[in-house]
Amino acid sequence: MSEQLRLSQLVCSRLCHDLVGAAGAVNAGLEILSEMGGLDDSAMGLAKNSGQELTRRLAFYRVAFGAGGAGSAGADITVLKKLASELLMSGNTKLDWPEPEGDAKPLDTTMGKLLLNLILIASECLPRGGHVHVQVADIKGKTGIAVSATGVDAGLREDLARGLTPGHTAASLDSRSIHSLITQLLVIEAGCELEVAADEGTVQFAALSTPQ
Repeated sequence: MSEQLRLSQLVCSRLCHDLVGAAGAVNAGLEILSEMGGLDDSAMGLAKNSGQELTRRLAFYRVAFGAGGAGSAGADITVLKKLASELLMSGNTKLDWPEPEGDAKPLDTTMGKLLLNLILIASECLPRGGHVHVQVADIKGKTGIAVSATGVDAGLREDLARGLTPGHTAASLDSRSIHSLITQLLVIEAGCELEVAADEGTVQFAALSTPQ
């Protein structure tokens, strides 16, 4: 099997894995409605909330993993922040992303996708919840992005660390970790290096693009 085909299949598996929980909850809510023969508030709430979560995840994955998601000018930081905030809003992980000073210029499309992928990985470093901190800065004509995860028992899973390491391929990963390889490929595409550091209760990611 070709590397490209393996990658596409694993990406599909990743999407299905993450979305099946929300879709199942929608179905459960509708089943309760059917059994009760009426519009029960708790069942409707379950169906509505799960449907909204499903929509939010799809919107995030479309930009983070898909080919589109940015205009000709690049990736709008406001849009990226909204996608990340809505992805995390239903869990116990909070997004800390300060408002930019003045009008923030769009990110290069690849850097925008890289940023979203790092936010997703950072959230997965927090098994008990916590905070994902995001910073974007213009550094002498280069775009610098920094994402950190802080919380109890914060740590980078071995499979995710493997995918982020240059030289590893899809053959060494599965559907739960394939997005780490996508992140590695985005780093290469952006022409930058990814720095990863872990300390007790904190995992940090940082990248600096080539001049635009």
